[in-house]
Amino acid sequence: ATTAAAGEQGKTHTVKANKLVVISAGALGTPQILERSGVGSAAILDKLGIPVVSDLPGVGEEYQDHHLIGYPYKTTLAPDQTLDGLLSGRLDFAKALEEKDPILGWNGIDVAAKLRPTEDEVGELGPEFKQLWDRDFKKQTDRPLMLMAAVNYSFDPETTSEAGDGPCQCINMCCYTAYPYSRGNIHITSRDPAASPSFNTGFLSHPADVKKLLWAYKKQREIFRRTNCYDGEMAVGHPQFGEGSKAALSDKKPAGGLFASLEDRRRLPPIEYDAEDDAVIEHWIRGHMNTTWHSLGTCKMAPRENKGVVDKDLNVYGTEGLKLADLSICPENVGANTNNTALIVGEKAAWIIGRELGLSISP
Repeated sequence: ATTAAAGEQGKTHTVKANKLVVISAGALGTPQILERSGVGSAAILDKLGIPVVSDLPGVGEEYQDHHLIGYPYKTTLAPDQTLDGLLSGRLDFAKALEEKDPILGWNGIDVAAKLRPTEDEVGELGPEFKQLWDRDFKKQTDRPLMLMAAVNYSFDPETTSEAGDGPCQCINMCCYTAYPYSRGNIHITSRDPAASPSFNTGFLSHPADVKKLLWAYKKQREIFRRTNCYDGEMAVGHPQFGEGSKAALSDKKPAGGLFASLEDRRRLPPIEYDAEDDAVIEHWIRGHMNTTWHSLGTCKMAPRENKGVVDKDLNVYGTEGLKLADLSICPENVGANTNNTALIVGEKAAWIIGRELGLSISP
């Protein structure tokens, strides 16, 4: 790679590189830049009349994201213990800023956890899921199936006032799959950089990911209904179970009020679900799952014969002087938010590039 071209307001600017070009446009942008530069699947490039520089079928493939759903609950918390007032407009932002309201220094998340199912819970998800669990999770005890966080606000400000009860202080129990099996892809549709790509998220394309979120719904519900701030479920944000279902939603806390001890919590009977209830939950999951903005994997680091795009030193196969440095290179997902992973990739890239340029950079 010897040049990089960028456009702005109809003008193209070309920058010459004496030593190398590093692309760092993210899991969605990097594969598109490569394809328009002739690096990607020959089948895709030929259709668009783009000369093939390096035939790499892995470019744009293996797209991954964490699958996120949040379930809202009413709480007994005070207005200064959630962000609902601020997000709904009940609390004036300008005034809060002027008065240096402490709530502006808080992201609304006090509790988060990495969760794994029990063996009994794994069995309830079916034999196909158990095979995957035994292969990918069982012996790796630090590998979570799900990440969960109690987020002290409602994603939809309109849900903070339900059934005419007035302002409500909410908590969203947010769940996302730590290591999803589903894969998608992103590819260019034109040589024009302004043209929209073909983007298939692949969300929930693997049935095991639906099973994970089915388990997560039941688990988060059992956890939150045992907290002392629980004040009922918000129906607008939960699956709508059929009449007579034992899994029916409750708009009030369990009989007996506050829990006095751990034993009190344990004595609360678990919610019972039947096959029809599971179908209702799965339908809800497919209709309400969202992105976690954790895109990665579209130019993975792997052997070229395994649809790899870059080698261990970030070099793009079949090219010279071209490296990638972003989350597109990740071959697998991570059991966490991806910010730290992105920082680590950047730090390692700086060390690799510095070493090759003869610079002294401490790792």
